[in-house]
Amino acid sequence: MKRRFLSIVLGVCLLIPSTTVFASEVEDKESVGVESQVEDIHYLTEDLTRGSKKPGANASVHNLSKSNYNYQLTDFGYRLYTDKWLTSSSGKISVSLSNFKTIEEYPGATKNQITFRLYDSSGLISSSKKTVYGGSASTTFSNVKSGKKYYVAFEVPTNGNRYSGKGYISD
Repeated sequence: MKRRFLSIVLGVCLLIPSTTVFASEVEDKESVGVESQVEDIHYLTEDLTRGSKKPGANASVHNLSKSNYNYQLTDFGYRLYTDKWLTSSSGKISVSLSNFKTIEEYPGATKNQITFRLYDSSGLISSSKKTVYGGSASTTFSNVKSGKKYYVAFEVPTNGNRYSGKGYISD
């Protein structure tokens, strides 16, 4: 009887530390998940509501003074928009594009141009046509008013080509 009792007590004692280790591993995995959500990437494509239209009046606002707006341009052939309004307190908004490539090419069509356009709620503020070298291009819009809401459009020539790329918008 004592032997059985000691076996049960010993089994319970061995089980308690392994349960504690398991709980610790679960907490570690959950905290890693939270960190990966910090860098939000906005997937913009012509086929979805995110990117195919300018942000509506009730769209959320992304404060560039707190973090960059990271984006992924996916399979587009004319124009994409940011899916959120952008604000900046620095007086400027910078757009950086990398990994820009032609994913479907129409023979003889221009394939290395993109135009970045900055809008506010009343319309076009400024545009910047860029030639893409080595898959990268960038521009900076100045005279941005603090507290005012803006959005960016990415536009390529309508020539049958399809493009992709990624980048970020910062202040």
